[in-house]
Amino acid sequence: MVNAKAKKLINNIGIFAIGNLGSKLISFILIPIFTRYMSSAEFGQVDLITTTINMLLPVVALSIADAVFRFAMDRKSDKVAVFTNGLTFTILMIFIAGLAYPILFALNINYAKYILIYLCVGLIQSLLQNFVRGVGYVKLFALNGLISSLSLAGIGLIRIVLQHGGVSGYLDALIISNVASIIFLGVFGQIWTFYSIITLNKSFLMLMLRYSIPLIPNAFLWFFTNDASRFFIVGILGLTANGLYAVATKIPTIINVFYTVFSQAWQISAVEEYEENRHGHFFSDVFNANAGLSFVLIGGIIVCLKPIMHVFVAASYFSAWEVVPALLLASLFSNLSGFLGTIYLATKQTIGIMKTTVLGMILNVILNFVLIPLFGLQGAGIGAAVGFAVVALVRLRDIKRFITLKVAWVPLVTSLVLLIAMTMMQLVLADTGLFLYLSLAVSEFILIIINMHFLLRVKR
Repeated sequence: MVNAKAKKLINNIGIFAIGNLGSKLISFILIPIFTRYMSSAEFGQVDLITTTINMLLPVVALSIADAVFRFAMDRKSDKVAVFTNGLTFTILMIFIAGLAYPILFALNINYAKYILIYLCVGLIQSLLQNFVRGVGYVKLFALNGLISSLSLAGIGLIRIVLQHGGVSGYLDALIISNVASIIFLGVFGQIWTFYSIITLNKSFLMLMLRYSIPLIPNAFLWFFTNDASRFFIVGILGLTANGLYAVATKIPTIINVFYTVFSQAWQISAVEEYEENRHGHFFSDVFNANAGLSFVLIGGIIVCLKPIMHVFVAASYFSAWEVVPALLLASLFSNLSGFLGTIYLATKQTIGIMKTTVLGMILNVILNFVLIPLFGLQGAGIGAAVGFAVVALVRLRDIKRFITLKVAWVPLVTSLVLLIAMTMMQLVLADTGLFLYLSLAVSEFILIIINMHFLLRVKR
């Protein structure tokens, strides 16, 4: 029997899966196409630009989109006031950001115009996405991901494949896909009905900013923990190496897709559960099930890793497979950290997010500085994995101040050891053919057996 809380979580996961899996499948299919029409240096440059923009999005708008989501979820909140204050503030920050263009132009920054336009449309899209999800338009939110990806695919094929647009073609596709998303959310969400200038209120806006401002350094620091390796790679190994790393990071995207689906539904459930029963077993069951499913998925990817790389990337990118296992572990710990971070958001204790991220950032930067010169791209993967693992452990200890969370340490640690063993098999037994794949398959079967009961328990 599935209880009501689990049923709602599962239903929301199903809705978000429709949009996310479809959109990510499209994006994943585009990888082998785009990598055949772009050099590794071009792909590395695009990755550097998009990584920088994704870092700037919450910084420029002071993470107001996160406040819009959280305040819109409050049962007694004025949804019109939440959206009006959030959108007005975002537009103000866009205007201020636009003033930076002459500076970027004077500094001869490549693709400065693209960077500012992408930043501006990204800020609006982020705000609309968070608002429609906060007010319960989960189907619209999920479908939006599919619309955005279809736009990216269509424009990308025209600009990159047919017109050989390279970096500028890719950026054109990203910008237009964001614009398509804004139009879709605005029209079908009838977003204009939530805007009323008379609800502008300085005190209410300051309340929202008191929630969101601690998320600004967190977003910036999370960028360092997650993506600072790109700058170390470019500085130490060059743009071509960053292109290989960028392709390698696309494989863990498979795990991130599933976690994104789960996280979007979980944020809703976490807020509701915290308000109703923060000391029940629901948090523990969902955490253990989340970790267990991640172990199984990562193990499955490791089994199929080389065949996947042969099929989906050009031959010049194939060597990137060696970095993927470490990045998969980084993805695991990143997702667990994100799960625990949601609890800070539910409790509105956002300062705790910032504090726990600082340690991971410092450790990640130090490890990148030390390991990349020693081990190349592998050092970047290892640094990311260790950085996120530290954040997850620190948050796990800290959030027990707010909720009851019991971790099934024995099966989870056993699963982690198995994943590390499977990674070593890939690296050490690279040329043993059938024996290698048989060993990996047996390990994956054991992972499934160990973690299956977590998935069954969360339904009770």
